[in-house]
Amino acid sequence: MTRRSTPLSAAVALGAAAVIALSGCTASSGGSASSAEAGGGGAGAAADRGAAGSAAGGGAADAAAAPSAAPAAGGGAGLVADTARQVITTASASLVAEDVASTAGRIAVLVEGAGGRVEERSVQTPEDGPASAALVLRVPADRLSTTVEGLQQFGAVSDVSVTATDVTAQATDLDARIAALRTSTDRLTALLAGAASTEQVVAAESALTQRQAELDSLVQQRALLAGQVQMATLHLAVTGRAAPPVAGPSDFADGLGAGWRSLVAALGAALVVAGVLLPWLAAAGLLAAAVVGAARAAGRLRRRPQPVAPAGPDDAA
Repeated sequence: MTRRSTPLSAAVALGAAAVIALSGCTASSGGSASSAEAGGGGAGAAADRGAAGSAAGGGAADAAAAPSAAPAAGGGAGLVADTARQVITTASASLVAEDVASTAGRIAVLVEGAGGRVEERSVQTPEDGPASAALVLRVPADRLSTTVEGLQQFGAVSDVSVTATDVTAQATDLDARIAALRTSTDRLTALLAGAASTEQVVAAESALTQRQAELDSLVQQRALLAGQVQMATLHLAVTGRAAPPVAGPSDFADGLGAGWRSLVAALGAALVVAGVLLPWLAAAGLLAAAVVGAARAAGRLRRRPQPVAPAGPDDAA
């Protein structure tokens, strides 16, 4: 009996030892994983803070950069890439209208109704030529074609030119620099909060001020670029119709009428000149009459005989 029980006891002992060894290996691997998670906690938190800062202040830059990440999630990369392109559209056109000032006002109403605005508007009305106007219009990029077609209701549209400039690379670069600067400012803010000496505070504040100034400048550039992409620029020149040249007389009746009209015009001009000169002539006549009257009075005084003194006794002797 004793010989039969000894192998069974040995087998039980070996199984228990294997279980204990397996448990030890599992515990050690679990501890290694826990220590790895604990060691990466700081980097994960910093990354979470950077992501939170970028999400909190991204604004238009993050909104513009978000579509570019969509192709990694699934198909349709070509279509998403087209919608994510950043394009600045500039157009120019010429318009001939009857009433330039009125047409310029109606065009402003049309553009504002399309969601745009008038940035510049100038109207010139020279005396010796047709009137003209120059307008700089900002129109939503997706309504530029509709707006240009709508100009045909005001007159003849010509010289239409459209230029599209792709600034996707510039927008992507600005988005990346803005995200990096936001992460840097978040870290500097954390360092400033935990600074232990005055030197550390001064250094952190100086670096934070510089980074914040760079960030503000890039954000303004990105906002300007986004506005140029969203709103197309349309330069419009409006010109009035020139008066047709006056044709000369073609027969005797036309010649007679032209002669009569020229005679009447000459007489009218002569009457105008006479009306202008009449006051001067009247003043000159009065002055001449006064001078002549004074001269005559002086002459009469010179011709008047002088009285003769009576002769005395001495003169008779």
